[in-house]
Amino acid sequence: MTNRKTLFAALAALALLASPALAGNGHGNGNGNSGGNGNGNGNGNGNGNGNGNGRAGGNGNSGASHGKSSSAPGQVAKADTVTTASTTVDTTTEVSSKQKNVHAKLGRLNSLQRNINAYMNSKSKKFAAVQAFVTQSATAKNAQAAAAAAAATAAAAQAQLDALQSQLDALASLSQAQIDALPPEQQPAALQADIAAQQTVVDAANAAAKQAADAAAAAAVGTDDASLHAALTDMANKPVDAEVTAWAQGVLAGKIDQMAAKIQAGTTP
Repeated sequence: MTNRKTLFAALAALALLASPALAGNGHGNGNGNSGGNGNGNGNGNGNGNGNGNGRAGGNGNSGASHGKSSSAPGQVAKADTVTTASTTVDTTTEVSSKQKNVHAKLGRLNSLQRNINAYMNSKSKKFAAVQAFVTQSATAKNAQAAAAAAAATAAAAQAQLDALQSQLDALASLSQAQIDALPPEQQPAALQADIAAQQTVVDAANAAAKQAADAAAAAAVGTDDASLHAALTDMANKPVDAEVTAWAQGVLAGKIDQMAAKIQAGTTP
């Protein structure tokens, strides 16, 4: 009996091995992901047909960081930073620069910076025109001062005359008794004499003032800007422009004052 069961079992196993179709169906799916996406499908059929499908996909993205300060947390990009600073002009530097520019134009005119004795004693023909301009300007300066003083004297004399006339006019409102009570110098006759004498003073002062004014006007001839430019041009070995002329005016102003003082004191050669 036992041998019979064993025989049947062996025959059944043999049948299974001889008929693969009886083995059954099997399906398998696999999905794996490592650093990307991957799919795998497997299908087995016990009928002897096999179908396999495998797909693997990979998707990777790598972003490189760029060293921009604007993308760094806690930092402000230089391009986004606006700095406002006050601008301070160094006037000393500007003046120095202008002086350098002027001096580059002067050439022979640098000699204008000499002292007053050099002006008086220079024998240079090129210097003669400027020397004459300085001397004439100093003479005109003294003449103008004299004219101003003469005018002031004439004005003071006129004021005194007007005061005497006012005193005389005031007597018209007084009675004869009141007039008789006045001191002798305040009597009408005395005032009239004083007025006549003062009128003579006023006339003389006015004449002197006019003469002084005429002298000042005559002395001023040859001291204007055109005359200065002509004198500078005669001396210079470079073109004389407005900037050079303005510089020369500043330099010569002190020389003219010094020369005027010498002329006034009578110490000129």
